[in-house]
Amino acid sequence: MQGMATLPQAELTIEEAMEMALGLQRAGDLDSADELYRRILTEAPERADPWHFQGLIALQRGQFDEAVSLIQKAVALAPDYAAAHNNLGNVFFLLKRYDEALAAYQSAVQLSPEEPGFYFNIGRVCEATEGDVAAVAAFERVLALSPRHADAHRKLGLQLCRAGRIERAAEVYAAWLKLEPDNECARHLLAGCTGTGVPARASDAYVKEEFDRFAETFDEHLVGRLMYRAPALIGEGLRQTIGAPAADLEALDAGCGTGLCAPELKPYARRLVGVDLSTEMIKRAAGRHLYDELVVGELTGFLAARPRAWDLIASADTLVYFGDLGPVMRAAATALRPGGHLVFTLERAAEAEMGFRIHPHGRYSHTGDYLRAQLAAAGFEPRLINQTNPRTERSVPVDGWLVVARSRTAAVSGGG
Repeated sequence: MQGMATLPQAELTIEEAMEMALGLQRAGDLDSADELYRRILTEAPERADPWHFQGLIALQRGQFDEAVSLIQKAVALAPDYAAAHNNLGNVFFLLKRYDEALAAYQSAVQLSPEEPGFYFNIGRVCEATEGDVAAVAAFERVLALSPRHADAHRKLGLQLCRAGRIERAAEVYAAWLKLEPDNECARHLLAGCTGTGVPARASDAYVKEEFDRFAETFDEHLVGRLMYRAPALIGEGLRQTIGAPAADLEALDAGCGTGLCAPELKPYARRLVGVDLSTEMIKRAAGRHLYDELVVGELTGFLAARPRAWDLIASADTLVYFGDLGPVMRAAATALRPGGHLVFTLERAAEAEMGFRIHPHGRYSHTGDYLRAQLAAAGFEPRLINQTNPRTERSVPVDGWLVVARSRTAAVSGGG
């Protein structure tokens, strides 16, 4: 094998140099890895893999156009390089060049038809372009090759629900739960499809996993694809009830996510705190530089541990992960100062036997009668209860509630 005389160490073969460069790349030393790939290519420009891995470094750096160019060079040199085709598809996917992404993934599948990850990527493209039938077929193929592929179970179930095939989705979640009996996500989504074993609220494990996984694309997905309006509705509710902001309130963004509500709340706040179960969401919220403090924690416990701490508690679409609103309402009443305000959005149920119901997507909806009863039981005076549409799902507006309520002078105590 040709030697690497330009390296500072004793002579290395090309293969040894590639191994060293890959180790540097995996360790996060991108500059050293990139330089070593360049040295390798000086002596072996016909090798495809250094071009490919240089392309992945460009991808890691966010240099997407450069990544495309480098990985395309690898594919041109080695048309049977399945991993390079797949990673070229990944870059195109990030660029939203979905047709090119799909073509690259299909090339990878043709070269390596037993690799489940390639089919999973085809499913992601089909999901992004609302090609439901093709997405279902791709995710089913993933599970045929890799029955324990958790993300394929989740996405296949979701696609089946979107297509109205709820019973089949339940079968997918049941199979997943059988493989992983302690998996809270599988358990929760199965309950959403069957209506049996419905928990009073989504478990901490389910919510944390759901939003840690979703954090990177959360804003783009909600605002870009779902026309998410909950933060704007929160702001509208505050202006209608509290009036013009004076930056004089102790305010809590309860379930802050990536901080989409912060611009609506900050003008009202002397001090703005955010709390969320998802560490990844909190990291992204911190990047907005609008919060005075951010806390990773479960909402009900966080509220109950801080009596009379807040003048304003706002919650945009967080309570959709609670069926029984009683405990969190009582905790909010405890946490508010007398006369303080609670503002939140929910999804609306026209009717439900218990006053709330779970849906196949894993969220809960609530009836107006139930909502009013829970507010009253917790010691709140409703100031605004409006029917609204906080988002769309597949271009169909979702029925919801916008609620503003004021704490009375003495909160109603109670556990739960």
